[in-house]
Amino acid sequence: MAIALNNTIRNFRFRLTNGPVGQFLHWWGEELRKALPSQLRERMEYARRRLLMQVDAGEIILSVEDSSSVQVLDSFLVDQDLQLQQQRVRELLQQHELGEVHRDLLLTDADILSTEVVMPLATEANLRQALAYEMDRHTPFQAAEVFYTWKVLSRDREAGQIHFELIVTRRAPVESHIGLLERLGLAPTGADVDMGSGAIGINLLPEALRFRIVNQRVRANWLMGAATLVLMALVMAQSLWLREHQIEMVGEAIEDVRAESLAVQQIRKQIDDAAAAAGFLQGRKAENGSKLELLAEMTRILPDNTYLDRLTLQDGAIQMQGKSDNAQGLIELINESPFFEGASFRGPTRLDSRSRKEIFDLNANISSRDAG
Repeated sequence: MAIALNNTIRNFRFRLTNGPVGQFLHWWGEELRKALPSQLRERMEYARRRLLMQVDAGEIILSVEDSSSVQVLDSFLVDQDLQLQQQRVRELLQQHELGEVHRDLLLTDADILSTEVVMPLATEANLRQALAYEMDRHTPFQAAEVFYTWKVLSRDREAGQIHFELIVTRRAPVESHIGLLERLGLAPTGADVDMGSGAIGINLLPEALRFRIVNQRVRANWLMGAATLVLMALVMAQSLWLREHQIEMVGEAIEDVRAESLAVQQIRKQIDDAAAAAGFLQGRKAENGSKLELLAEMTRILPDNTYLDRLTLQDGAIQMQGKSDNAQGLIELINESPFFEGASFRGPTRLDSRSRKEIFDLNANISSRDAG
């Protein structure tokens, strides 16, 4: 189960690194690095240096590689006093701040064998295991006799093939070199190849033989970065909480104002209703007062020998039906009043046989002139 889980993790890491997401992240990281200030970029390049260790004819040569050049630092004879060599190595690493950088065993082109191989594209996720089965087909060695790696040249997705350069080196000499370096406290983190123009940037050592170096500064930077992210997340969460709290407070204030506004609207409606009622009463009072004045005027001008059966006030006019001893004289009396004008009969007068009075139906307009 552990092997299956390890293979699953390795396949996922491989697909993430070599897939579109990994390529985008690599490109994005390079663009961000280029955008950094030159001084900070130089510090990053300084931290990415690596120590190159070459074993040649009983001599160990130490060099440091940065982004632009390789500088030889020192060399040691294998047969010298071991304790003195270890002390020199410690002082050298401390002097050049190389205690926490990657250190690679540097092989020459004579130590390796390279060949171009074509395999099905589906084997890319488990290419190391596939090469272990077919090593004797592509090289004169068995897989157990060599350390190997590869560099992808191209992927032909239409044909379903992957083209890569297989690089192998014999296991026994490399393990002998590793033993010498470990005695000096220089256990390598990888094995690279110098093709004459510099290291080609590969690692021939399998995972089990790679020495792990913990860069305390990088770890501290990662911890500081993680702490910064956590603090940023907390600040953002607090900002969101404060925003929600402020929104709630504003909502409560709005509800309070809305309640007050509704109360004010109700009071205003009551005031408007009261004003309308007062206006209605005042209008009714004025209207009734005017009618009372008209009735008083009618009472004043009509003679005692006249009485009304019906009186109607409507649309600025007055209609009177009744009986009188002299109906024709009513026209003159009404027109002389400042309250009326245009008095006329609506029909002919006739004689009431019982009372011997003239029955009349009279209409007059209410005058707009000031009666006072």
